[in-house]
Amino acid sequence: MNPMTWQTYLPDFWAALAQTLYMIAIAGPCIIVAGLTVGTTLYLIAPQSISPRPALYYLLTTAVNVGRSIPFLILIVLLIPVTRATVGTTLGPVAAIIPLVLGFTPFFSRLVESVLREIDQGRIEAARSMGVTRFQLIFRVLLPESFSGLLNAMTIILVGTVEGTAVAGAVGAGGVGDFAIEFGYQRFYGELMFISVFSMVIIVQFIQITGDVWIRARSHKR
Repeated sequence: MNPMTWQTYLPDFWAALAQTLYMIAIAGPCIIVAGLTVGTTLYLIAPQSISPRPALYYLLTTAVNVGRSIPFLILIVLLIPVTRATVGTTLGPVAAIIPLVLGFTPFFSRLVESVLREIDQGRIEAARSMGVTRFQLIFRVLLPESFSGLLNAMTIILVGTVEGTAVAGAVGAGGVGDFAIEFGYQRFYGELMFISVFSMVIIVQFIQITGDVWIRARSHKR
């Protein structure tokens, strides 16, 4: 009988890679949509902004700051009851979606608010003087004017999400992070550890390069 080698576990690696890509594909868009919503709201209701609501702003910004201050690994543990109640389990890539979204949305929300603050106020005042509605102001002025900055923020948060999947994998979510620990570290297969790290580097580079290309393309159109 042939002894087991690191090549024996390559099918497990491909399955783990698929789990990681699944977590990114589901959690990433959810984080972006939620972060855009919260970040835009923070910008609109900030004191001396378009629709100042100081009490609501400080309540929301406090919630965002608290969310950002909790280490992701601890957040996963804290959200175990919520995750179990929502998806019926705390294991596997599906269960990782909730902590990923709740963990990275506050950070992205703050990035969105920061990007919106950099918009030329003259353009905003000109649009408001023309009597645009709140919806038109958001989707015809704020988001288009800040699109390049938002693309950069999306790239940053997606890269962070990749790192988050590795952390989630360490506590039972599956994916490349779990594979690297179980097969690369615990079974002393350095080759599998290298493959795991290399695959994560490739994913991050793909996201970063794609984001950079979109930002340059957007800049050339302006």
